[in-house]
This record gives sequence, structure tokens and C-alpha cells, in this order.
Amino acid sequence: MTAFFPELHQRILVVDDNRAIHDDFRKILGPPSAEESDLEDIEARIFGKPQKLWYEIDCASQGAEALQKVEQALAEGRPYSMAFIDVRMPPGWDGIETTGRLWEVSPGLQVVICTAYSDCSWEEMQARIQPQDRLVILKKPFDRIEVQQLANALTAKWRLAESATLKMDDLDRLVRQRTAELEESRQAALRMMEEAVSSREKEQRAHEELKREVAQRSRLEEQFREQASLLDKARDAILVRGLDNRLTYWNRSAESLYGWTSEEALGRNVAELLKADAVVDEEALQAVLARGEWVGELNQASQHGTKIIVESRWTLVRDGEGGPKAILVINSDITEKKKVEDHLLRAQRMDSIGTLAGGIAHDLNNVLLPIMMSIDLLKLSIQEPGLVSILTTIEGSAKRGADMVQQVLLFARGADGQRLPVDPRVVIGEIQKIVQDTFPRDILLRTDLPPVLPSFMGDATQVHQVLLNLCVNARDAMPSGGCLDITAAVVNVDETYGAMTPDIKCGPYVMIRVADEGTGIPDNVRAKIFDPFFTTKEVGKGTGLGLSSVAAIVKSHGGFINVYSELGGGTSFKVHFPMAASSGFSRPPMDQTHPRGRGELILVVDDEEAVRSITSQTLEAYGYRVLTAKDGTEAVALYAQHRKAVEAVLTDMMMPVMDGPSTIEVLKRMNPDVRIVAASGLNARGGSAKAAAMGIHHFLAKPYTAETILTTLRQVTDGSSARDSM
Repeated sequence: MTAFFPELHQRILVVDDNRAIHDDFRKILGPPSAEESDLEDIEARIFGKPQKLWYEIDCASQGAEALQKVEQALAEGRPYSMAFIDVRMPPGWDGIETTGRLWEVSPGLQVVICTAYSDCSWEEMQARIQPQDRLVILKKPFDRIEVQQLANALTAKWRLAESATLKMDDLDRLVRQRTAELEESRQAALRMMEEAVSSREKEQRAHEELKREVAQRSRLEEQFREQASLLDKARDAILVRGLDNRLTYWNRSAESLYGWTSEEALGRNVAELLKADAVVDEEALQAVLARGEWVGELNQASQHGTKIIVESRWTLVRDGEGGPKAILVINSDITEKKKVEDHLLRAQRMDSIGTLAGGIAHDLNNVLLPIMMSIDLLKLSIQEPGLVSILTTIEGSAKRGADMVQQVLLFARGADGQRLPVDPRVVIGEIQKIVQDTFPRDILLRTDLPPVLPSFMGDATQVHQVLLNLCVNARDAMPSGGCLDITAAVVNVDETYGAMTPDIKCGPYVMIRVADEGTGIPDNVRAKIFDPFFTTKEVGKGTGLGLSSVAAIVKSHGGFINVYSELGGGTSFKVHFPMAASSGFSRPPMDQTHPRGRGELILVVDDEEAVRSITSQTLEAYGYRVLTAKDGTEAVALYAQHRKAVEAVLTDMMMPVMDGPSTIEVLKRMNPDVRIVAASGLNARGGSAKAAAMGIHHFLAKPYTAETILTTLRQVTDGSSARDSM
């Protein structure tokens, strides 16, 4: 019988044009030196530490040389189990072409592509290499443990597949051999009966022969049971299907994965049992019959209807004459892996859009700030009602523009608004009034709230925006009317749920549910609804920022959102906010007066002329004296001349030549007690945090209003003296 594992120390091929890399792999994976081997023996005896696996390492500098070595290894009956292949190997084939050529002669070879971030994208590799189930990407630079783990795992995977194929061949050979032996025994018994041997001696010999036959059959059956037990211990689902698609073998891992017992599965049509796509299953069947092997991903289902994604490897089992007999299938469950990949891809898309939005926010806010502050100045000198009305219209439009910029930043980065206890019943009540006053009469609003709901820390305005966005989407999903339900409850996220869902913390949450009876969301659309600028509405009726803003706000509050939808059965959004430790409420004081200056000298630093101009005019109109600088170097020079007179410095954080943080650092060296107010249009990207890290306690988010800057300067100048100590 063929050995279950052909050889202990398997062969690994390293393909790299850098010979130093060859030496590195030999040190990591090759046999230890005599001294290292003695040390490992001592550690094993004293500490029970298992000895490191090692491998026979061969190296090649180019793809063509690697192909020769693989062909030679196959001819010698000592194939390579895996290969580490560099992406770039001038002047010959690159790593991708080398991989394809090696797989043409050795389809079972496990490959690890070694690549730097700038070498080749995963999408390019997918386009050039099919299939990818035997392919693993190893990013440079890599460490010793990473290489050892890949080698151990992939050689074990190769060994299991090869041994499974060998075992099926051995089983087939043993069955045919035993069948022939039994037939021979039967013929012998018939001959004995026909000869009517009456001699006791002959009877005794026949009896002994029968006993040996029974013993031999028992030993053969025991071997079969041992081999089946080995397959049952494999982690992957292993099954054998006949050419008629009927199952003839089903191991215990298959029972665990799919829910069907061996008794229930055997004899069933495998495609029907696992609810596989008939077209894909037929294509795989034809491929394995033509090439002897097929590998790919399959969408299947368990006994209870749970969707499962498997990495499937099919190997054709042949009979003694070389004809196709059955198909050995090894399925690895990769459902969770695919979910994690989808989550990471979505996070990368959101991060890219966030970077783009943050890049333009500063310039947009600098454009809006002069407009908004000019309105306050003009209102001081204009009394005519018609002109005041025009100013009010301009002010509203400018504020809406600022809100649009904040919304773009919001979906990309979240928000850093003031966090206060939010009473969900109050917010839902406000939404209820808006819906009842503005939504069509054929939309019936139903609310179901418990008598008491705990508060959570958040920005009530943003929470209001979340619920209003969801209600508007629900309205649009019911053009012919229907019921809009808003419910709330306290739910507890336990460790099990938290472990299955990335980035969710365990504990109590306030859950607010917004559900409609609308058209529902198709499966192919549901995965994209939180993507920025994605919309299914007509042009002019949707920006694609509504749900992306909702997701950003909820995430910035430390919460999460779940979506449930069926075509024709409506949609339900469940928004979760982490509960606050206290349900008390506090509101910031409202002061409508504009504090005036008392002749203090303020240094204004900003690279935008319009911002410097309107800020100076505003401060001078309210009793301040002003110095202006267009960048950090000019500001430092002015401060050196007037530092005994300057009461405070208002500086932008993003400027050419010398930016805000550098300017602050130099000013603090000149005078550790200098009073500084920092300003930026990128608060959500960390401007406030950078300022706080430098000891700056006052930060203005652009575009700011006259009231905001005047109030902030009043607080700063009313503080302890910041005059130069010299």
C-alpha cells in the first residue's frame, strides 16, 4: 500500500533574481546545522518543545530555470510542494508569467508571490492568473515567522490533497485485489464441492482455509475503517461523488459544515443537496474530466439554508484501466474570510473619498468665511429693510454652503461636534412633528417607544439628521403611501455578537428602528447604499450623500447600523448608539450679544487675503487693533517687533512657507505664555487635536462667524496675562 505521506521533508523552490534572498530562505526553511540540531534536541528533551520543521530548498534565478527544475523534479518522482516566487526578475519572465508556466506542468503546486507594494496590484494578478486558490501574496519585507507559517500551512495543504488522491487509488486497488481473491476462493470451494471430498483431512484443510479467509477479510475491513477515520479527522469537508453526481463518501467535517449526516447525504445528488449553481457545477465537472483537476470558489448552502462560500478542489479518480471512476472533492469554508475582505474593501473606498473631501474643505471654507463675516459688518451700517432682507438671504445661502461642506466632511470623517446627553424620546418627537407636517397624507407614521429611554452621549443635531435622512428615504420608497414605523429599545451587544462583527464594542445600546413598507432594496444594491455619491434616485433628486452621512455620524458616535430589506417587503434600518453613563441633560448657554474689544492688539495670520481682510474689518469694528501676516515667517517677524503689545495671535493651521503648527512652535519659543487661537477648515481631520497637543486650548473651525471669533477672543484676552516676561 502506498505511504499516506510520501516524504517528511518536502521540497520547496525559491525563484528570485537576488541570490541573497536564496540564502535567506535556506536559513529560515532549510535543515539546521549540526549545532542547531543538537540544541533543538536538548530543548525538546528538557522543555518538550517541538522541533522546527525544515525543508529541502532549491533555488532558481529566472523563471525559465525554475520551469526546468520543476519538470526535472516531476520526472524524478520528487515534485515540489510549493514555490516562493518574486514578482520582478528582469530580464526574463516576471513572477506572474512564471507562476502560470509552472502550473501548466505542475497544477497542484502551491505558490507564494513575493511582492513589494509598488510591484503589482492584486487586480492585475487576478486578471493574469487563473485560478487564485493556490496563490498567496507575501508583501516585502517579510519576517521569519511569516515565511515559516506559510511554508508549514501550504506544504501541509499540498500533502493532504496528494495523500487523499493516493488513498483513493489504494482503496480502489485493494477492493479490486480482494474481489479477485474472493472470486478465486469461491471457485476453489465449488471445485471442492464438485469433487465431493469426504476425507476428514481435506475437510480440515478447507476449514482452516476458510478461517484464514475470514481473518484476512476482517483485517481488510479494519484497514478500510482506519483510512476512513483519518479522512474524518481532516478539517476540510471531504466527499466523493460518482460520475452520476451521486455521493459515495461524506466525512464528518462535511457533516459539520453542511448539517447533513452521512446517512442522509450518501446516494443524493450533490448539486441538488448543496443547492449549487447548476451551470457552474457542470462547468467544473467538464473541466475535471478534461484536465483531471479543477479548483475554484463555489456558492453553496447548508441543510438549514445558510449560504456558504467554499474554496473547492476537485481531483479525478481513475480505475485500473485509466478511465474516470469518481471525483474526490475537498471544500474549505472561506465564508468569514470573504466577509472580512468585503469589509476592508468598503473601508478603503470610504477612506479614499475622505482624503479627497478633506483636501478641498480648507479652500471651500476660506471662500465662505469672508462672505459670512462681511454680512455681520454690513448689518451694522445698513438699515434699509430691503437691503437687510437681501443680506439675510445671502447669509442663509452662505450658511447652507458651509453646511454642505460639513456634510461632505461628515460622511468621510465623521464629526467632532460637542457631545452632550441626548434624550432619544425628544429627538424622535421632533422627527414625528416634521413627518406629520411635511410628508404626504398617505404616509401613516406609527411610533412605539418605551415609557423611559436612557440617554446617550452625542450631538443632537446630527442624531436629528440621521433619523430625518432615514425617514425621507422611507417616504421615497413608498410613492403610493404606506406605514412608516419608528421604534426604540435598549439592546445589549454580547461578546458573541461583538466577535462576529468588526469594530463593535460590547455593552448596552439605544436602538432606534426606522422601517417602511416600500419597494425594498435589491441584493446587488444593498452592499453599495453607504458608499459616497451612490444613489438610485433620478438626477436632481438625490446627492448620494444621505446614507453615507448617516453611516459617518453613527460611526463617529461609537455606534453601528444594520439594514434588513426584502424586495416588495420593505426596509428596516436599526441604528445603535452606546448608552451614556448618566441620563442627565445639559445645554450650552446661549448668549446673543457680541463681546467688544478694549483696544487690544491682535495678530491675524492667514494665507487667504479675503480671510485676513474680513477678519481685520470685523475685529476693528468691534474695538480691536489688528496686525496681519500672510504666512508664518511674516507673523514671527511682526510678533518679534510688537510682542509686548500683542494680546493674542489668531493663526490658520494650513499655510504655505511655514504652516500653523510650525508658527505656533516658534512663537512659544519666543514667549511661552503667548495667547494663541488656532483655526482650520479641517477640524474633523485632527486640526483641533494637533492644536491641543501643542498646548493651544482655543480652536475655531472654519468658516467661523463674527460671534464665534469675538466670543473666543474675549475669553482669551480676559485670561491671565500673556505679555512677554522680558
